[in-house]
Amino acid sequence: MVPNGWKKGVIEDIAKVSSGGTPSRQNDAYWLGGQIPWVTTTEVKFGVIKDTEQKITEAGLKNSSAKLFPKDTILMAMYGQGKTRGQVAKLGIEASTNQACAALLLNDGFEVDYYYQYLVSQYENIRELANSGGQQNLSAGIIKSIHIPIPPQLEQRKIAKVLSTWDKAISTTERLIDNSKQQKKALMQQLLTGAHAQRKRLLDDSGKPFEGEWEEVKLGELGTTFTSLTGKTKSDFGSGKLYVPYINIFKNASVDINHLERVNISENERQNEVKFGDIFFTTSSETPEEVGMSSVMLDMPNEAVYLNSFCFGFRLHSFEQATPIFMKHILRSSSVRRFISILAQGATRYNLSKTQLLKVKISLPKKEEQQKIASVLNNADKEIELLEQQLADLKQEKKALMQQLLTGKKRVLI
Repeated sequence: MVPNGWKKGVIEDIAKVSSGGTPSRQNDAYWLGGQIPWVTTTEVKFGVIKDTEQKITEAGLKNSSAKLFPKDTILMAMYGQGKTRGQVAKLGIEASTNQACAALLLNDGFEVDYYYQYLVSQYENIRELANSGGQQNLSAGIIKSIHIPIPPQLEQRKIAKVLSTWDKAISTTERLIDNSKQQKKALMQQLLTGAHAQRKRLLDDSGKPFEGEWEEVKLGELGTTFTSLTGKTKSDFGSGKLYVPYINIFKNASVDINHLERVNISENERQNEVKFGDIFFTTSSETPEEVGMSSVMLDMPNEAVYLNSFCFGFRLHSFEQATPIFMKHILRSSSVRRFISILAQGATRYNLSKTQLLKVKISLPKKEEQQKIASVLNNADKEIELLEQQLADLKQEKKALMQQLLTGKKRVLI
């Protein structure tokens, strides 16, 4: 049903659909010193494009199928890896694009911001329109045939204005998150790394700065490794006992017990159960920066938990020399991450062995100072988590509003 006063249409009814091109990489005159922004699909990701990583020259523009599109052109990624295909962006500058970007130049009488918001809301549906085959792509023909509502222009403008207020709140919260993460990173640098004279020392319970040198130790001196699940096939997963999945370890400095998965384990199997304070490491990744990410088990559910393969566990001998809460932070500090990335070996894929992991060096203060440092960094984490939850709520509320306003189920006052 079309709301009263609205019409049905397709993209071709309201816009010209074009695409760009790539100047020859063999000709330096097309690239060196270029000042013309050149958009690739990796930059088309639900936002306003105000600059581009790559630039082309006037010669590159004239001697290729690249075209210069005006500010406020809507771009859509026609193909790309992962989630790229179907994502849209709006040009905040005059720019050219490669051939993987479709450019939607709206006709007079149609509001760019309304149709940008509408295409954002239709992302999943647009992806389903892609051609079947090895790599599913969109085409200009498919994009032209995308069904759209056509409200009166004044209503388009008012809906876009309402939604823009939500975008501003979302952008503000995203900036606050970025700032908080940068502040935490700086705090970790001050508290965890650097020479003794440069390191910031917190106050002990008596109100005096902590004193004494930190002890540098190898991880192998603090505990032992243990293996993760072995002998499992695809059919074993989905039910049974809890286990910590790879992505949980990779994403979180401490394991999120609300996002564990399940695996079938028979009674006679000798699989290693995990315990409070255990540390888990990812063992393989496509980049050395991502391999060896750690996560500490600081919460325990009320049943046995196991560790996913592609990871291995590390168990501290005691919590006196190294506390789990401190290890959560020190193992993700820049200096330790840098050391681990150097130890990772491989060409197309990087791997970290248990033997290499045990060579990782960390600096440890006394237990009381570890706990104070961890408390400060935990507070920074809580601030970030609160902002991230606020961001998720804003996005969900905007999504619900989009479903109402962009389809005419809820009308705005003109």
